[in-house]
Amino acid sequence: MADTLNIGTSALLSLQRAISTTGHNIANVNTEGYSRQRVEFATLPPQRTGAGFLGTGVTIGSITRSFDQFLADDVRARTSSSTGVELFRDLASRMDGILADPAVGLGPALDSFFSSIQDVANNPSSLPERQVLLGEAQGLADRFQYLDTRFRELGAEVNVRIENAVRDINSLARSIADLNEQVVRATAQAGGQPPNDLLDARDRAINQLAEQIGVTTVTQDDGAINVLVGNGQALVVGFNAEALATFTDPFDPTRTNVGIAGLPTQGDIGRFLSGGQLGAALDFRSRVLDGTRNELGLLATGVASTFNAQHRNGLDLNGQLGGDFFRPLTPTVVDSNANTGTAAVTAAIDDASALTGDSYRLSFDGAQWTLRNETTGSAQTGAGPAFSVDGVTVTISGTPAAGDAFLIDPVAQGANLFEVVVPNAAAIAAAGPLRSAASPGNAGSGTLTGLAVEDPSGLPLATPVTLTFNPDALGAGVPGYDVAGVPGGPIAFDPASDSGGIEVTLAGATFTLGGQPVAGDVLTIENNVDGVGDNRNALALGALQGAPVLNGGQASYQDAYASLVAGVAVQTRQATTAANTESALLQQAIDARDSAQGVNLDEEAANLLRYQQAYQAAAQVIAVADEVFQTLLAATRR
Repeated sequence: MADTLNIGTSALLSLQRAISTTGHNIANVNTEGYSRQRVEFATLPPQRTGAGFLGTGVTIGSITRSFDQFLADDVRARTSSSTGVELFRDLASRMDGILADPAVGLGPALDSFFSSIQDVANNPSSLPERQVLLGEAQGLADRFQYLDTRFRELGAEVNVRIENAVRDINSLARSIADLNEQVVRATAQAGGQPPNDLLDARDRAINQLAEQIGVTTVTQDDGAINVLVGNGQALVVGFNAEALATFTDPFDPTRTNVGIAGLPTQGDIGRFLSGGQLGAALDFRSRVLDGTRNELGLLATGVASTFNAQHRNGLDLNGQLGGDFFRPLTPTVVDSNANTGTAAVTAAIDDASALTGDSYRLSFDGAQWTLRNETTGSAQTGAGPAFSVDGVTVTISGTPAAGDAFLIDPVAQGANLFEVVVPNAAAIAAAGPLRSAASPGNAGSGTLTGLAVEDPSGLPLATPVTLTFNPDALGAGVPGYDVAGVPGGPIAFDPASDSGGIEVTLAGATFTLGGQPVAGDVLTIENNVDGVGDNRNALALGALQGAPVLNGGQASYQDAYASLVAGVAVQTRQATTAANTESALLQQAIDARDSAQGVNLDEEAANLLRYQQAYQAAAQVIAVADEVFQTLLAATRR
């Protein structure tokens, strides 16, 4: 009877644990990341008898959790991707909203500004129209500065998100390392049996880490998990956790970078990190925010440079040559704060149409300088003292030391520093500084048209410039114009072949000679004295609105801004599509994992009933064993 009693007792104990495990499952049906546990029953070693082996009962071989590594990895990867693209979409949508809003966008301001220039061209001597132009110019400057401020606010928010993500990553890494130690210790103490709840806790921590950054896990033989980020950077190894750190960019105090804590010299590893909140923040900054700010700065710098150049070619109401209308914008040059030499670097914009919006890093290796484009990676090397790249001239002075570095950003401050500097309405140079006339006594039909100043440095003219037609101006019977008043003559012109017009550059001005002059005909170029009703420079300023003066002569102001807006809109739309897709894929991955690992209340209820019935049957076995034993005792008393 002892065998029957022991068998019943083993069944009761095993079934009690099975019922407890089922209750544990039911209790944690709503616990995030909980994996259903199941009891693995095993027969006790049988007893050998002369008639064969006799069973001795049951025991619990193990309590394991329902776990599928592939499904768990899929959920982790989808979590990292979905969390990242959602943040990227949210940030990009906000930037898209700023640019597309007509109340604050740049497009309407550009239209209003150039419309007011046309009003000045229609009535160049009127002060009210000029005053309106000044107001619209200030409105344009305000829009540039407003957009730049909003972008800087987004940059500051990205910095905060980076710092918060790094703090959470370090905290979770320490938790995972601690859980690794607990898992390994508990497994050893239990003789190799898995500590299921600790394993779930560690998986939850890793999933939370995946929300912050993309991770790769490697399981060790002792049950600990190593966690890698980026391109294989170890974050957790066994019981030890490395830490990420944030630091201020040496070239930009408003920018937060990510590095490895504890290193004597911090290096930016942000370009190697992806996924999760941190990866999305870094990705948004590098792919959208930086590029958009640079394009806005490029547009502001291009407007200021090209508009100023044309304005300087005009004449204001006071009879003075035009000055700068907008503040001249120059490249920003910043050293790394770690330079030990005495080298100084300056940069100047030579050709605004050649600007690309890229920044450049200038570094000295002890023997030569290297100027590298931070966007394309293209580089040029040399001893200096000057480099020319994309419309910018970089000049070096002083004595450098190995390791010295500078960052040259031609347009970084363009939108922020864009402002109106023309002092008053009368100083708007709407007139052309020169005028032309044909002598009243000319017998022919020679003409001088399209007079426009290209270089005002030689103005005003000391004396009028006269062009006198001479059938033998160049000798050997070659006709043309003799020039008096400035160097540059004679000018070849053959009425037989050139009457349709030839373009000429003289005294810093361009013009077209045409018609049928005869010997002695005189054309005159002179200062436009009292030319208050002249609107030629105002028309030239207005023509800049649609002129291809940016991006290597491929884009106008409106084209450049439209391209900027469209670029952000496309990235926002792509991010929205990706976020919707990743959300659906994440839900599918969670559903697949939960179907394999989650608690099913119907199944647990069935198990509970089954174990209860088995428990009652085991109790009956013990009762039978007791009854048989009592019968045996009663028989021995007779």
